[in-house]
Amino acid sequence: MIVLPDNVQKIIQTLAAAGYEAFIVGGCVRDVLRGVTPADWDIATDAKPLQVKGLFSRTVDTGIKHGTVTVLINKQPYEVTTYRIDGEYADGRRPVQVSFSASLEEDLSRRDFTMNAIAYNSEAGFVDPFGGRKDITAGLIRCVGQAAHRFEEDALRMLRAVRFAAVTGYRVDEEILRAISGLGHTIAKVSPERIREEMCKLVLATHPQAVWLLESTGLLPHIFGEEYALPALAAEWLRQCPKEEPMRLALLLIGTENMLQNLRYDNKTINETTLYVRLLGRPLPASRYEIKKNLRYVPPEIFGKFLVLKEIAAPGEAQAIEKTSQELADIVANGECYSLKTLAITGKDLASMGIPPGEKMGEMLESLLDRVMESPGLNMRDILCGMVSRDLL
Repeated sequence: MIVLPDNVQKIIQTLAAAGYEAFIVGGCVRDVLRGVTPADWDIATDAKPLQVKGLFSRTVDTGIKHGTVTVLINKQPYEVTTYRIDGEYADGRRPVQVSFSASLEEDLSRRDFTMNAIAYNSEAGFVDPFGGRKDITAGLIRCVGQAAHRFEEDALRMLRAVRFAAVTGYRVDEEILRAISGLGHTIAKVSPERIREEMCKLVLATHPQAVWLLESTGLLPHIFGEEYALPALAAEWLRQCPKEEPMRLALLLIGTENMLQNLRYDNKTINETTLYVRLLGRPLPASRYEIKKNLRYVPPEIFGKFLVLKEIAAPGEAQAIEKTSQELADIVANGECYSLKTLAITGKDLASMGIPPGEKMGEMLESLLDRVMESPGLNMRDILCGMVSRDLL
């Protein structure tokens, strides 16, 4: 039995009172059966979209062409979708057309995995024609129907299978693994954005050992490129890493060039991940001065996270990493200068001393900063002005 939220129950009862079937379906049923609170409650019904709209005072036509109407109850959105049958998947990504159906089982039969093909309402109980509840109990990810057929319809389902394994810790059915091995190249039909969304969920999941399914099935080269090789300790590294996408991506890409542009990652994620990858490819700073040289281009927060990654990837250097981390904290706490912004002398000061703006002024400021990073006590305006005056004599 599932205790439905009041708003969800109200939608189902309103549809039922008008003579229609209505069930919660898909991910929300799966999550409840797994003991996880659903993020969304999706409802399927035999009512057509216009009939749904006629029963509720506030609706939004979010996907009415494909049968989806968003019903607003107390300002909360709930997607209500008409039972449907998908037409032919001509491009391996989406059906050319969909047809509305009066059959819940037909609607469930088009779904990807058995655990996502379960419906429920308070009157009928569970409707589970493909054994999804049994598979959830067994911890098994299995396709509705033939795996190869499901993946030929939509190639992204191959990556979704691995992502669900990473999220749930479930075992992936052997038929699925064989199908991915034979059809991995078809992921090229899927948009980079859809692949990126799945990879994000996979990388941040709580069972990162599933990442090796991408490798063992041969799917990974079709995502990151033929030259990519998964680090041998990738799963263990991800387990130890905080759940921050750029940090985890850096551990997957360690020792390689950044491959995120092709998946249309945002610039912030690309830039942060690239910084981690580059830093991981270099020796640790050997001195306090070297730390400051890094801080010229890497914010302290990012440098601190790099040290976390470094300890994960190079546990043998733990003592040196701890020393670097303590020195970083000390530099920040003492407000020591490592950028022109905190240098006690400015371009205006140099201009007042007869140095025109341009290359020479820039070189002088850089030289002063370098000396201050080595000797923090020099970062006083009078001292720096005196140093400039002596250099001009």
